[in-house]
Amino acid sequence: MWRWFDRIEDSLAIALLGATSLAILASATMRAIGHPFSGGAELAQFLFIWTAVLGADITLRRGGQVRIDALTARMPTMVVQSATIICLLLMLGFLALLAWHGFPLAFSNWQRPMGVAGLSYGYVTLALPVGAVLMFISLIRRVLDKGILKSLDPDDNVVEEPL
Repeated sequence: MWRWFDRIEDSLAIALLGATSLAILASATMRAIGHPFSGGAELAQFLFIWTAVLGADITLRRGGQVRIDALTARMPTMVVQSATIICLLLMLGFLALLAWHGFPLAFSNWQRPMGVAGLSYGYVTLALPVGAVLMFISLIRRVLDKGILKSLDPDDNVVEEPL
């Protein structure tokens, strides 16, 4: 059911990363030939912010979040299970809080221009709450697919399919 959504998100992240690189290349090239592209750096920054947010969601969806298990490997199973539940609740609460406060912030920045590029600063600030909602959904999906206790485990057996 979510396969099409995952493919669109993966493709969009790749396209945004490519567009970021092209914006930097165009800006540097234009500056080198004496005709600077004044909004190039801001455009690249905007594209990179959205790339990072989508990349964070893709990483969470695939179970690739950073984890240090030196301590938990030595803990009793019951303690690890309790810690996993607490971590999940804290993650979901934090993501909900980011979305709750992020959307009003983004909408309040809509009239604010972003430097010389002319883009609305609302597009930049909208990345955080949108990313939080995407990560919230991805985390819920992992809990439903793998169960509460295995939801934060890495997906070591993921086979990448071509886009």
